[in-house]
Amino acid sequence: MTNIPPTPSFRGLHCVFLVALMSASGLEAREQISWTGPVTAGFPTTFTCSSSCQPNCTYTWSFEGHTVQGSRLTWTPDGLDNTVELQCNVLHPETGASRSVTSIVEIKNRVSVQISQPTAVPSLNHPLDLVCRDGAAAGDPSRLVNQVIWYKDGQKLTLRENMQLLQNNLTLHYDSPLAADAGFYLCETRAPRVFSLGYLLSFDPWNVSISGPGAVFPGRLSKFTCLTSCALNVDCTVRWQFREGFPIGSFFSVHENELRWTPSIPGTSQSFTCVAENAAAGRSSEATKSVEVLGINLSGSESVQPDELSAMIGSLGLLLLFDSHSSLPF
Repeated sequence: MTNIPPTPSFRGLHCVFLVALMSASGLEAREQISWTGPVTAGFPTTFTCSSSCQPNCTYTWSFEGHTVQGSRLTWTPDGLDNTVELQCNVLHPETGASRSVTSIVEIKNRVSVQISQPTAVPSLNHPLDLVCRDGAAAGDPSRLVNQVIWYKDGQKLTLRENMQLLQNNLTLHYDSPLAADAGFYLCETRAPRVFSLGYLLSFDPWNVSISGPGAVFPGRLSKFTCLTSCALNVDCTVRWQFREGFPIGSFFSVHENELRWTPSIPGTSQSFTCVAENAAAGRSSEATKSVEVLGINLSGSESVQPDELSAMIGSLGLLLLFDSHSSLPF
């Protein structure tokens, strides 16, 4: 829940080069974040931060509210996000000069919630099975699915009389689903702990919604997700539209059904539209979300300033260079 472009022969080693500015002296230097192989939920990955000032520099990692010291970071994602923003800050203790490099890393998730018969359309009062599945090949010794906990709309699922768990909790069975059973389902596996890709159960097969805040702050990264009841890249594809103008800010990225944006102009608003469609079948559905950027626009103008335009172009350039799985809605 992706059309993957051809990858070069050196795809085993992922690295991100950014030119960072020395905050103290204004000099330029190159920093690098590198790692080997895909980053997968439930499996540890070691990231290495290197700099031209080795071996005298100290390194600090920042990600998801955590801070870790050292040039190497070993981290196991839990599957709740499909990307992570890693920042490595490099400090020269003798001069006090500091530099930083940031990488947006894609996280693969092999665990998902699916309807037992993918081609079936869920119907009220008809038996239904949701299955927690591991996408690993059969016989893989690193199989993730062991003990399973189910969630609905972000809360642990409470069983009712029309529901039961089967096959060591891998299957959630509804004898006769009700309208109240519609919602967003996740399963959580243990050893290792992984939260699955979700499934939006709806009795309208083309239900689309956008999750994310209705109000955001300038300079703060916000995430928006297009939730669909059709299986992405199987029953339907998703594309984003910006009918009231392209989002202005210091950072912007689109990866499949997820949009991340850091706005820069307070006192404005932005509209996001997510379209789920199956061109071959001639079917589509969409949802639109309006977002307010809090604060007061002191300039009284919503025009793009040169620094803001440069930041936006820079973020789009980095997206094209370093995220080969992303697609911009042009």
